[in-house]
This record gives sequence, C-alpha cells and structure tokens, in this order.
Amino acid sequence: SRLRSGRRAFAEVSMLPRCWCVLFLLVPDVQLVDAGALDQEYQQWADRVYKPDDKEGLEKGKAVACSFCQVCANAVKKQSDLNRALPREERFIEEQMEEVLLDICESTAPKIAAGMGGYKKDALMLCKRIVRENVGDMMDAAALGEDMDKFCKENAICPMGMDDMVKMMELLAKVNKEKEAMEGEL
Repeated sequence: SRLRSGRRAFAEVSMLPRCWCVLFLLVPDVQLVDAGALDQEYQQWADRVYKPDDKEGLEKGKAVACSFCQVCANAVKKQSDLNRALPREERFIEEQMEEVLLDICESTAPKIAAGMGGYKKDALMLCKRIVRENVGDMMDAAALGEDMDKFCKENAICPMGMDDMVKMMELLAKVNKEKEAMEGEL
C-alpha cells in the first residue's frame, strides 16, 4: 500500500548514529515549546514519571527529543519532496504522515534509548510527543520550502540546526581519530 512504500522511503532516516547521542548530552539547556496541541497521552505519562530534581534525566530527555525532532523533520522533508511529484489525490496527508512518523518512533526509540543508557518507554513517549505536537507545523514548513534542517532549532526543540550538528559531529570524529592516532604512537 501507499503507507508501506512511504515507510520504505523513510527507512534511511531511522538510522541515527550512536555517537550523536553523546553530542546531545553536550548541548546547553533547551526548552520545548507548544507548536501544536499538547499530547495528552504524554502529559498523563509525564505526570507519573517526571522528577524535577533529576537533572541528568532532564538533559537526556531534551537530547532525545532533539534527536527525534531532527529525524522527523528530515522524514517530513523527504515526504514533502515525494509529494510534489504526485497528483494531489495521491499525496500523503497529515494523518498519514503522523502514522508513518509514529512507526519511525517505534523503530528508533529503542536504539536511541540504548545509545543513551535510557529507557525505551521514555524515548518512545518523547518521540510520540514530538510527532503529535509538531507534525502539522513540519508539514507546513516543508510545503513552504523552509529549511527543515533548522526547524527544530527555530522551534526551540534543539539548540542548533541539523547542519550545525553534523559539523560538530565531524569535528568530534576528527578529534577522536587524532586522539586514537596519538595513543597508538605511545
């Protein structure tokens, strides 16, 4: 079906390098904003598990939310590009896009949680929240041709855009490679 082919189109965005999880721990304090309607399922879950004194957990949560936002924004951009080539009646609508993004959450949440030493349920709930509260705005931004690499930063979900994060990861990889080379010489 169309949804199945859409899921295949998004398969590559579900691969988030583990080293990115380390990067997200290094970012400064970020506040999530209400882009869309509050995700009530998330709010009920958070009321049960939220601990305001758990600073490390809060930082990890912000980092995980940022990573999911980047994955989702990238997926929405790709689907928007695909939609442009389709007749209007065959294009993905917001509900279909949300369904695909929630499937991406199901597949990526365990990997990201494991990479950060977190809980799968926590990561899944954060991902679902990002999708439910932002999918409409993401689709609108992509349809208007906005730079989706900056969406998460501009909506105060991430401290930097995707392009800045990639540059930082390249720099960190270079530093780590140089460090390993120096240790090999000793």
